[in-house]
Amino acid sequence: MSGAGRVRTFAWIGAIALGAGLAAYLARPAGRSALDVKRSYFRTTPDGVAAFARGLERFGQPTAPRLTPLADADPVPGALVLLSPTVVPSPVEVHALLERVRRGGTLVYAPRLFPAITSALRITPLMDSLGIAFRVPRPGDLDQPEWVAHSLTDSLPAPRAPRRAIRWMTSRELQRRRDAALREPDPSDETIMPSPTPLQGLLTVGDDEDRRWTGAGLIPVGDGHVIVLSDAEPLSNGRVADDPLALVVMRAVLTYATAADTVFFAEFHQGIRGYESTARRWAGFVLGTAQGQTLFQLLLAAFLALACAGLRFGAPTLAVAPADRERRSPLEHVAALGDLYEKARARRTAALLLLARLARSVRRPPPRDVAEARALIDELETRRGEQAALTRIRRGLRADPVDLTMVAAGIDDHLGRRAEP
Repeated sequence: MSGAGRVRTFAWIGAIALGAGLAAYLARPAGRSALDVKRSYFRTTPDGVAAFARGLERFGQPTAPRLTPLADADPVPGALVLLSPTVVPSPVEVHALLERVRRGGTLVYAPRLFPAITSALRITPLMDSLGIAFRVPRPGDLDQPEWVAHSLTDSLPAPRAPRRAIRWMTSRELQRRRDAALREPDPSDETIMPSPTPLQGLLTVGDDEDRRWTGAGLIPVGDGHVIVLSDAEPLSNGRVADDPLALVVMRAVLTYATAADTVFFAEFHQGIRGYESTARRWAGFVLGTAQGQTLFQLLLAAFLALACAGLRFGAPTLAVAPADRERRSPLEHVAALGDLYEKARARRTAALLLLARLARSVRRPPPRDVAEARALIDELETRRGEQAALTRIRRGLRADPVDLTMVAAGIDDHLGRRAEP
């Protein structure tokens, strides 16, 4: 392989690897965080909440991820953070969770706003049990954010306006949902009916002073507390350092959770089922996503194109195997080829192929049939006179079947005599 060919081959390989690496970087899970937002304990990207968890740890409150559901698994912890869950807690999980809160537990909850045609379809079992719903925003509903006088909001800078608001369900809504549950009872629905304790606002919004909406609030449930946020973004890595609402939530956790409580982040409800290595995540990306499969197929097609183009990935070796390690005799190939012609009854074709050497000696094309072979022999006799070697070749061609041994011997004898000085 020439130097230029080798450079061209490695240039193609480098271009393919560079293109594949760039495509993988742009399509990797961390690079798609803007389209796949997870308020995850593990994520250090702007959408994650790793910084909020580390902040709690700096104040002496231990944190950990929870990778199991809230029912039929490990006991529900005393302090839990459930932020914009992609996996909605089931009614059984809601029952277990709120029972634990009633016994003195602490829950930080930011419901996820699922796109739906009506606001009623956006109410999850946990929201229903707490008696809260999203406020369909109207002009002015999210203006003029203000802190409500409370020990958790004392001495804080001016709040930032949230992206959405929540409200306490009206008595009519609560009664309608109770009536629907009584008409069509669900055996799996073990949720607790909304607490009669109203939602205590911590952050309110709205330009109507007589009717303001809640951006963050506190719901006492039994001996425990639920800190409700209309949006989990203030706790994200991209906002936690600049949004005073994150400090309110941190104060609430440190106030209501005991020092012995580990604050668990509900990673199971973020769609995370366990710890994964980098290799396993990449394997899941390549084999389990449309982007990864497309990238893999393009990469495979590029290398197949290189192979079909005949580009070598290295120079062929010219080394000869040692005699003691040579597995076959060179004559074995000749014998095999002869047997093949013998079985095909193609002795005449083999003889014509042998005569190609003779034709090259006089710069003539190889003979294609016996007539051209005889004409070649006549020309040689005309040039150099009659020779025993040429006579032997002619006799071998006339034999039936063709005597290949005689033809080959005559050719070798003629070319050997010609080479003599």
